[in-house]
Amino acid sequence: MPMHMQGFELGRFRLKAGVQEAQLIAASRAMESRHLAHQDGFGSHHVVALGDGRYLDVVLATSQEAAERICASWLGQPDCEAFLALIEAESMEFGRIL
Repeated sequence: MPMHMQGFELGRFRLKAGVQEAQLIAASRAMESRHLAHQDGFGSHHVVALGDGRYLDVVLATSQEAAERICASWLGQPDCEAFLALIEAESMEFGRIL
């Protein structure tokens, strides 16, 4: 039976000066495979280019609580820290899918 994703994290950000999109993609993939994929309740992770120099970071999880816990686990985790070092965060929101 497939897992139902009912929670999410939505973060808006810009790349830091001098960072290339290819670096962001590589860091995102490393973070997904080495950390996120091993977290309870994790569904998927997506980086979305908005076309105006801004990006969205989207984590889908089994619940809003799982999404919040997964994102809290980023701090101090080397692959997540490498991803975060590339971006200028604008906002982060959590919610549930109805």
